Amino acid sequence: MIEGQYPVTSDGPAGEAPTSKPRRGKLIAGLRELIQLMLIVVLLRVGMDIFLPRYMVDGASMEPNFHTSQRVIVDRFTMVLSGPARGDVIVLDSPANSDELLIKRVVGLPGEQITIRDGRVYVNDEALSEPYVLEFCTYRSCEGTWQLGPDEYFVLGDNRMHSLDSHSFGPVKAGSIQGIARVRYWPLTDADILRAPEY
Repeated sequence: MIEGQYPVTSDGPAGEAPTSKPRRGKLIAGLRELIQLMLIVVLLRVGMDIFLPRYMVDGASMEPNFHTSQRVIVDRFTMVLSGPARGDVIVLDSPANSDELLIKRVVGLPGEQITIRDGRVYVNDEALSEPYVLEFCTYRSCEGTWQLGPDEYFVLGDNRMHSLDSHSFGPVKAGSIQGIARVRYWPLTDADILRAPEY
């Protein structure tokens, strides 16, 4: 050995095994990182599906504010914490068909009395201002008075003349509400953050 120098590994055949180990280690580390990344993506997707699911609008009951084939992201957190506010657009299970989902607007909250007269909605005898409605339902079948229970909501479509909603099936239970529509993301030209109107 030359004084002041350190031994080096041979470049010959005897040195091949040591150099292949670092390569194998790098390959295993790369695979481990890829698997971790895939797990993160899967967990994020599952989390999105559970807490922020996406739904497609089908039908004319919410026109002119929502149209068929538009897609929305629904918030389930608020349902757990406080429930929807008046004016929130929600996705709920259809009382008429358990395999069908509906999109409607909340107009009545738990404990309130809802009256519909001449197409106008009254909450505890006070008229509700609804600028998002172009045409009110003036059919006699749309009129009535409903007293909401402690976990019931009154929901109506914005297209009142062409909507299957609480006019027909009455108040809905909180447990039937899938969540509150918060974002319209498709088509991109209609993308928007959805907020309840101020009453």
